[in-house]
Parts: sequence; C-alpha cells; structure tokens
Amino acid sequence: MIQEVVQTQQTEVEKAVADLCARLKKDPASYNCIIFFATSSINFQELQTALHQRFPAAQIIGTTTSGEITAQGFTTNTIVLNAISDSQTSYSAVLIDDANKFPIIAKDKVLSAASKIGINLASPDIHKNSFAVSLICGLKNIEEGFLSMFYSLVADKDFIVCGGTAGDDLKFKATYVCANGECSDSGAVLLFVKTTRQFEIYKENIFQKSGKSVRLTDVVHETHVVRTIDGVNPRKRYAEIIGIPESSANDAILDHPFGRTFGDNVFIASLVSFDSNGILSTYARVIQDSVQEILDPMDPIKITEESCKNIIKKIPNPSCVILFNCILRTIGFSNKKQQTPVNDIWKQYFPAYSGFSTYGEQYGHVNSNQTLVALVLGE
Repeated sequence: MIQEVVQTQQTEVEKAVADLCARLKKDPASYNCIIFFATSSINFQELQTALHQRFPAAQIIGTTTSGEITAQGFTTNTIVLNAISDSQTSYSAVLIDDANKFPIIAKDKVLSAASKIGINLASPDIHKNSFAVSLICGLKNIEEGFLSMFYSLVADKDFIVCGGTAGDDLKFKATYVCANGECSDSGAVLLFVKTTRQFEIYKENIFQKSGKSVRLTDVVHETHVVRTIDGVNPRKRYAEIIGIPESSANDAILDHPFGRTFGDNVFIASLVSFDSNGILSTYARVIQDSVQEILDPMDPIKITEESCKNIIKKIPNPSCVILFNCILRTIGFSNKKQQTPVNDIWKQYFPAYSGFSTYGEQYGHVNSNQTLVALVLGE
C-alpha cells in the first residue's frame, strides 16, 4: 500500500487541483482511493466535482475541515489530498443525504455499497478484514442517530466505523461531505474498506477519571442543552465540583469535559459553554439522568508517545495513516504550545500521514469529542 499526501494553499479550484496533481508521483488514473480534507474557504462543490473528474478509477471521499494535519504540522486554509494505491485493498464509497432520516432507500444504498467489494453486513465476522470510514456533516446533530441506524444493519458487533465530523473553520454556518461526485451539507459518507493487510483503529484519550461525577437532571437532548446538574444550576454545580469560582467555569471546560467509561474506554462529551444564566451546552448528545464523570487532563505529549508505541507494536510498518483529531484538542494544543511537539512525535513513527480537525469523532457505535481516532494500515 502506498499513501501519498499532498497539500496546497491554493483556494481557487482549478489552480488547487492542478497543484495537487502536479505534486503526485503517478498519473491520477493509477490511484484507487482518494481521501481529501479541504478548508471551508474553497468552493467545495466545484472542488469535489473537479477531483472526481481527475481521478476516474478512484473511490473519492472528502470533507470540509476546521484545520488540516500533515507532516508539515497543524495548518488552516489548505487542501490535503491522500492518494492511495493498493492492489490488496478494495474500496466502495456511498453518500447518504439527509442522514438523520436514513430512509429505506439509504439502507439499500449502504448495503449495496458494502456488497460491491464483498462485505456482507449480515455476516458475523466481517471485522477480520474490513471496516468503514465515516465523514459526517456537522452542525446538524446527525452523528448519534446515523451511527445507531447504520449499526442496525450490521450483525458483527466488532465491525468498526471510524471517522470524523466535518468542520467549517469555526464559522459554524455550513459543513460539507462528498462521495464520488455527490455532495451534501446534511449527509454522511461511508467508505467501506476490505483488505488483506493488517489494520488498527486506535482511539486516544488525553483525559482521566477524577472520581467526581454528576447527574444531568434536566436535559434537552435534541439541542444538547443541560438545564440542571444534580438538580441545581449547571454552572454553579460544575464550579463547585471542580473547586473553582463560578466566574471561571467557562475557562475550565477545555481541561475538564464530561466523560463516560465503558471498561477501559473513556468517551468524552465536550462542553461548549455556560450561558449568562449558567445553562450548559454540550457538543455531543447527553441523556436525561445520565451520570457523567468530570475528567481531569493528562499530559498530551506523553500520551501521544504512548499511543504511537502501542500502534507500532500492532502495525510495525505503517503504510497509511489517517488522523481524526477533535478541533478542541487542536485549540488546546495551540493554547499550550503543544502542536509542534505532538506533530514531531507523529513524524517519528509514521512515514506518511494526514488528518483534519473535526467537530466530532466516530469510533464504533459512539460519537465523541476531544478525541483522536487513528486509522493505520500496514504494508
């Protein structure tokens, strides 16, 4: 497997596509998978159409971002293209428009896309040689419902969907995803992958349990709003639990998100903010009367090193690496001047990689925040 990562700062579509293709080592017709991440500053519809035309033999998926990641570091206002060629791996992409509705026609499209490369979603052991990559439009509260409906079609509980939610450079106006010439601002993309190569899907967590938990006692789950915690004002209770002045609550949310633990896994529900009345908004959906741990931060530099070592133990010679990194991690790394050290560690372990700053991260059945999901395939 060969992963070529090319990047351009051009934001006019024709010039951007020409620049990207000129940086590739082979003819565009020789690649069988294209995954691209694009700044929201470019005309995404025109970009995905142009790329679909330039790579006629490839399955193509793409998304708008809130920043891009390559060996050059954490960047913004660029386009990153992964051109993948591999005779031992098959790909099949599908776009589901209005993904929160998931009508019967969409189920048929999903089943058909999987079956094109020999993945039978009714089979109990497809996780051994296959997985799916997700790109889901942000700002629509699609993720949880879409994953739930998708997994209703899957018999194999160990089959993994991994991916990220589209961003728009923190404008919070519109996000886009695409597959094979189709584009949507309210949809989801699945790229089914079947391979004889080793692969690892790794979820990195940079938070730990604090031993302090709360119950969400008045929740509007459709809008991710929490009106009371433990029966009292959310900001007041949150500050009390952490041990800070109530006036400092919004300053603490990056370092102390909510989390739920399942075995050794921690799934994070990031906090948006407390409004002037102390009402809390969250990025991920939270459930009425659910108990949430208030998490404490760990050292991301140390955790990044540990993650890479764990991945290399399982995939000694990675040949394709895609990183789905939460925008809140990107912001936190920037605030603490940790972007360069984190990226330097990735460069030590991965010969090629790329990724983007997401509005959410998918790992199996769960959509999380403040998480890194790494997709790694071996030689």
